[in-house]
Amino acid sequence: MPLAPFPDSPLARAANELLLAVSPPALVAHCHRTYRFGAALLTERGRAFDAEALFIASALHDLGLTDAYNHPRTPFELHGARLAEEHLLAGGARPETVALVRDAITLHLEPETADDPRPEVAAVHLGAAADVIGARLDQLPPGLLAAVLEIHPRQHFTSYLIEVMARQAATKPTSRIGALVERTEFLDLIANAPFAD
Repeated sequence: MPLAPFPDSPLARAANELLLAVSPPALVAHCHRTYRFGAALLTERGRAFDAEALFIASALHDLGLTDAYNHPRTPFELHGARLAEEHLLAGGARPETVALVRDAITLHLEPETADDPRPEVAAVHLGAAADVIGARLDQLPPGLLAAVLEIHPRQHFTSYLIEVMARQAATKPTSRIGALVERTEFLDLIANAPFAD
């Protein structure tokens, strides 16, 4: 199965440029893998999707984790969704694209988002969960995981993410990440993901 290509539209290119401008390489690669994995998992399920909206949401879903856009109080997914919405509105995006991207980013940490009827919203969660904790990797077509990792190497993403998530939980204890770290073994799940970082 070939990898889903990156959409070549003005909005998609602008989202990727923003991602590259403010994110460390490990986070850039994670966002690109999120798109590749999410698109592949949708395709395996026979679900059609708007590639542009999925790519933009994947590219910008962790915008709130970056040094440039981290907010001292607002949870990163909520702040990132707001920033992505503003970015898209300034770029003239259609309202339905703005809504899909905003909701996909807002909801990507919630397990039930995997069953969202909007494929683009579901896929950001599915793709990110595959890359962060190895969820549903067995549902990917043979060879796709290796192909994605070759094009978008992990660059010590696991250790980077554990540090970032621990910091988010410490500074925003009432956030979704704060709850995941406090009440579950979320950091251990990240550490034990089946990747050689």
